[in-house]
Amino acid sequence: MFDRVRIVLIETSHSGNIGSSARAMKTMGLSQLCLVSPKAVDEQSIALAAGAADIIKNAKIVSSFDEAVADCSLVIGTSARLRHLQSTLIEPRDCAEKVAKHQGKVAIVFGRERVGLYNDELIKCHYHLTIPANPDYSSLNLAMAVQLISYELRMANLMKNGNAAQTFSEKTIESQSVTVQEMEYFFNHTERLYQSLGFIQNQGVMQKLRRLYNRANMEKNELNILRGMLSAVEKRLDLPKIDS
Repeated sequence: MFDRVRIVLIETSHSGNIGSSARAMKTMGLSQLCLVSPKAVDEQSIALAAGAADIIKNAKIVSSFDEAVADCSLVIGTSARLRHLQSTLIEPRDCAEKVAKHQGKVAIVFGRERVGLYNDELIKCHYHLTIPANPDYSSLNLAMAVQLISYELRMANLMKNGNAAQTFSEKTIESQSVTVQEMEYFFNHTERLYQSLGFIQNQGVMQKLRRLYNRANMEKNELNILRGMLSAVEKRLDLPKIDS
């Protein structure tokens, strides 16, 4: 998915924003950057890119919006202006889902730091992306906006291609989960040992311990530690071992 997703920055004024945006992209696995008439791509861009200088060096630099999106079949433009865009407005998560489903090349376009995208550029976008920030303070740095959108794209990609990972995760969780039978062995072990120590003298104590341990929602390795502790006490006190 990421090979066909292009981040487009229009007439970026501050060269550092280019570097920071590249860094934001790389942390989420994106690498296709297109710059439309940037004021400068300089040492500050490279410095703020940190380990993502390769994205800047491989960035495509063009002179116009049209050139940046010419080969894309889906163009999504960011905008904080909502008045005339209501029918095409989407939020970051919706944007990521649409990108994940789309088969062709995609351009996600970020406008100028001060004025964003012009109306004639917005008209050429299939959808208009808005970030539902705090209405009392909705100012987002360019790189912050790129980071947020890149994150949503990554999450959508993981969901789309996560069948194998999900299966592995489910198996891992299943292997870590404690069965009712295993908990019963543990409760019986606990009750017998504590009775032999004189700690448990009525069922009320054991009921409270059951509630306590059940609330903990233990994993197998945690249960094994507790079983090991019980066995260590038995061995120390030379008590007969309790079979599970």
